[in-house]
Amino acid sequence: MSTDLHLPPLDQLPQAAKDMAVQATHAAKEAAQRGYDAAKDAAQRGLDATKDAAQHASQAAKDIYQSAATRAEDTLVQSKQYVRENPLPVVLGAFTLGLTLGCMLGLSHHHQEPTLRERFHW
Repeated sequence: MSTDLHLPPLDQLPQAAKDMAVQATHAAKEAAQRGYDAAKDAAQRGLDATKDAAQHASQAAKDIYQSAATRAEDTLVQSKQYVRENPLPVVLGAFTLGLTLGCMLGLSHHHQEPTLRERFHW
């Protein structure tokens, strides 16, 4: 196996080594710059994608809020209209509900009064 290796004369070896070191340094700098540029571009693409996703999420949240607000307002209008058209059933229903809750709360807090004998330990 023959290798054609071209070596400079011995007196030119230091300069050749220096030239090779300069070339290697230059190549390394170029490679580092390409790597830096690629990383910077990738980071910018990631940032842009994140911003787009945040804008879409923000718009979706605004749409959901607007939809809920509109539905709540419609429900309020319908409720007011129902009360105006049917006042007696609404008043009777509210009275019945209040009476039921009052009885339930009254029974749950009702304590039997102690007798005189229990009170004074006779």
